[in-house]
Amino acid sequence: MRKVLVVDDDELVRDFLKLHFKNRGYEVATATDGKVAISLAEREKPDLIILDMNMLGMTGWDTAKELKREGAETATIPIIALTAHKTADDHVAAHEAGCDAFVEKPVEPERLFDTV
Repeated sequence: MRKVLVVDDDELVRDFLKLHFKNRGYEVATATDGKVAISLAEREKPDLIILDMNMLGMTGWDTAKELKREGAETATIPIIALTAHKTADDHVAAHEAGCDAFVEKPVEPERLFDTV
């Protein structure tokens, strides 16, 4: 079974994404912040991480950098950045942080799964 880690500090967004991934046959783990996400990613070894970039505390930008740092066990896991920011600079910043793709909020499930 494919496994995805959904990271977002908004419970409604986490539940929405979890439902859509489960309906498509994914095993889903969730995290509410970057520190928990890093720990879960190291332990669970998901096939994909969906990461909100605008979380309180450890931001998605910092979380992605830590997940993708050289030598990290999680460095090869693809990350899709989620954010309400829609500028070209945000896309560039997401890629520079280590994200492999970028999906804007509000999330449209079909657009997200096209990206997946």
